[in-house]
Amino acid sequence: MKDEIEFIDTAVIPFSSMDMDSRAPVHAGNLELLQIVSVQLEKQFKGRLLITPPLMTVGEDTVLLESYKEQLLAYGFKKIVVLTHIQKDLRDMDRIRLNEIPLENMSDDMKMEMVSDEVKSAMKSIISIWNR
Repeated sequence: MKDEIEFIDTAVIPFSSMDMDSRAPVHAGNLELLQIVSVQLEKQFKGRLLITPPLMTVGEDTVLLESYKEQLLAYGFKKIVVLTHIQKDLRDMDRIRLNEIPLENMSDDMKMEMVSDEVKSAMKSIISIWNR
């Protein structure tokens, strides 16, 4: 894989909250959207980025995320992008913040349209990050 890093220069880390609080159903819905968008990004940018396994947090703790970012940079990735719903400021990390969308209550057509909009927005953000 290290030989392919010159082409795959961007790692995208899906990052989600899994607090078991009053917003647990919202967190579960956010995770579903995060997974769908991640798969679509990987399809659209195949050969240019790597989607990592999702990282979960409780209480918006970002220590694990920061450590993982450092490992990815040391491995050779030039850009690290965090794909998340979490509003917390992520120091020195490019972040794409997804909207919270209650997918479970939507018709299939509306769900696909909303997901498509999120994917397009994330794609534009990644291209913007690459162009910096």
